Amino acid sequence: MLKRRQFILTGMGSLAALKTPGHARALFAGEHPGSRRIPIVHITDLYHPPQDPDDHIDLATIAGLREFDLRGVVLDVTQKFLDAAPAGFDIARDPGYLPVVQLASILGKAIPVACGPRNPLVSPTDSAADRSSAEQGGIRLLLNTLEECQEPVVISVVGSARVVTAAFNRNPALVHAKTRSVLLNAGSTAGTKREWNVGLDLAAYVGLWNSGLPISWYPCATEQSAFNPDHERGTFWKTTHAVLFGNLKPPLRAWFRFAFGRDQRGDFIRALGDKGTPEAWDGILKESRNMWATASLVMAAGRALARTRQGWRFVPATSTKGNDVWPWRLDPIDASSDAAGIVSWEVAAERRRTRIFWRQRGVDFGGAMGEALGALLADIGV
Repeated sequence: MLKRRQFILTGMGSLAALKTPGHARALFAGEHPGSRRIPIVHITDLYHPPQDPDDHIDLATIAGLREFDLRGVVLDVTQKFLDAAPAGFDIARDPGYLPVVQLASILGKAIPVACGPRNPLVSPTDSAADRSSAEQGGIRLLLNTLEECQEPVVISVVGSARVVTAAFNRNPALVHAKTRSVLLNAGSTAGTKREWNVGLDLAAYVGLWNSGLPISWYPCATEQSAFNPDHERGTFWKTTHAVLFGNLKPPLRAWFRFAFGRDQRGDFIRALGDKGTPEAWDGILKESRNMWATASLVMAAGRALARTRQGWRFVPATSTKGNDVWPWRLDPIDASSDAAGIVSWEVAAERRRTRIFWRQRGVDFGGAMGEALGALLADIGV
């Protein structure tokens, strides 16, 4: 088994993975972490150039939530997004090692990173043990982190369930014992249309629901669509880059500019010190962004969405006295998935290991989330 002070072998090369401090008790989403840090592994379909830049924003959100002890980033890549058309989806991309290494440089810390399998699991019980060595790093990183961490770990999933399901199939006892919660950003509250993340790996999605792991479910789609801004169970919200990036400190601003500009320069750390042209940045600020996973990360950090004197902010859930709070919670459910990835569920009267997101309805949710996230991102870096 690889250790955190050893090199993590990846298809790109070797990246040093230093042990980070703190072996905090991982908390259920919505609990207040106090002074303890929450160990988290983030599984993300992050690419360079981006396939969808919300993945960069999600990673930066974790960096801004100081309650988290980021133990590793697993790159959940799919072959069709690595190849150029016509064989692939559109353009050729690399797994997102570069943005992780750049962010580590900005934060002044090591972030272990490795890549998972590039193609879907062949069945819900597939362990991906027969894949190439270049595709094993992500599964091993997750399993090694769970084994080494003294307390259960939060596993954030913002792409497919491929890595976590393969890891579970490889060592179910360990994954059961050391997983505090799987933040599952995938699936639909109802209907037969297959949501994007489910479509990336249907077998893995079904396998995760069959695993019995504690799932905090944040559906990316509702019975209407994946772009419904006013649904009590939906996580979708939308804002502008001007709101999110308007007050970024120079290093993080350069990080986003490098990603959105599809920069291919080799001195990617030196690039974080470049100011770029005002015209290029103004063009980025004019764009808008669809978002889904933010609530899962904020809630897992033990924060609430509250209106303070400074505006909407993500504040500790125990420090909201005197502020208006946008109500949200996780409701216990009984749930199961069929072979097509359709989840049947109903709210349970008693505590369950599986829970589903709820928020107060309101079309202003996106405005509140955007303002709060913009303030969080503005606090990252020197």
